[in-house]
Amino acid sequence: MRFSLRSRFLLPVFAAAALAGPLFPPAASATPYTLANTEVRALPRSANGRSYTLYINTPASYATSPARKYPVVYLTDGYWDFHLLTWHAGNLVVDGLIPECIVVGIAYAGSNPDVSSLRQWDLTPVYDAYAGGNSGHAGEFLGVIEKQFIPFVEKNYRVDKTFRVLGGSSYGGLFSMFALFERPGLFNAYIAVSPALWYGNSYIAGRETAYRKTHSAFNARVFLTFAGDESSSIRDSTRAFAAQLRAANYTGLAVAVREIDGERHSSTKAEGYLRGLRHAFATRAPTPTAIANKGWGTRDPIITFTTRGRVGTGAAILVSGLTIIGPESKRLLIRAAGPALTKLGVSGALADPLLRVRNSAQKIVASNDNWGSASNLTALRAAMVQVGITVFADRSLDAAVLVSLEPGSYTIEVEGVKSTQGIASVEVYEVLP
Repeated sequence: MRFSLRSRFLLPVFAAAALAGPLFPPAASATPYTLANTEVRALPRSANGRSYTLYINTPASYATSPARKYPVVYLTDGYWDFHLLTWHAGNLVVDGLIPECIVVGIAYAGSNPDVSSLRQWDLTPVYDAYAGGNSGHAGEFLGVIEKQFIPFVEKNYRVDKTFRVLGGSSYGGLFSMFALFERPGLFNAYIAVSPALWYGNSYIAGRETAYRKTHSAFNARVFLTFAGDESSSIRDSTRAFAAQLRAANYTGLAVAVREIDGERHSSTKAEGYLRGLRHAFATRAPTPTAIANKGWGTRDPIITFTTRGRVGTGAAILVSGLTIIGPESKRLLIRAAGPALTKLGVSGALADPLLRVRNSAQKIVASNDNWGSASNLTALRAAMVQVGITVFADRSLDAAVLVSLEPGSYTIEVEGVKSTQGIASVEVYEVLP
């Protein structure tokens, strides 16, 4: 009965609508939406026997600045993520956070390629039972990028050959880390979003261990990210690999890792690529002060703090505590000021402070007496400039350390050299990589 009542009232309405014409007439003219400044370039069959297509986006100034050259971001899985990278790059350029760049998305040719199968073959470095026989050809694919894709782009577009970025997600992130060790120097920055670093019994972790035996330096920036709600295999392997890279202490390697809370394996791409581009181009940002926010690198930032007190002897030395929380280590500038306080009008300042940092096991993880004699003096001075504080005088006896600390609890101690006493301050600042 209820259905009959509804029908009795609705049928006349539909009848009237039919007589009057369509409720939602088609638009007078509809055209497909296309991304501005983009091209699709089909390439000849590659050395690995496969056919690829490149999606290429040139920046807004490309047509009007014929003498200008641009860095390039190469992206695996362009069929999925090219438009995302293009939009991110455009927005970051507007905000002055990255320079204008060319974005190149790598894709497969054909009208309906089986991208899941093709990418698994190309992006995995070794055989793994999970992938079966359709795996293990990352070396061949990297050779295609090096010998075909990059020369093609650099021949046909105005490219700054001194700076290339490689990015990828999942297997693409795994491939980015493979390229870091397989062809060091081919790219200057690497973005690995939710990388499958568990693959091949943590093959990449083993590759880094072997690489470290004969190498001590990189000229590269690495950004790793994972989602808080994706598989533990991704989360755990990414955390572990980031810690491994930092522990290796390669000269010239800037590593950042970020957990994206509340997202999953694919939805992490939006924030992952956005922050990855910022990290990749941090040293080339047109307005570098815009990235000097101390909380940028993590969702659990250090709040800069200063403690001042009297330094005695024995149990009366100055002691301060520090706890680091979150998914990643912190790069910290820690200072013990004594003589510098005298210039600020503090009477009775400690003449020669000795600074020590201990972990929860009471092991000393960093120490310094006179900052001017530190082996990393240039880096210390640059860190002070970055965080916006007054640089200690060149020959002062103040102390300072620049150290990366993993999450955990730490104790900062200040005592006087030769049991001297006086007023000192402890300062802690987070420093972007």
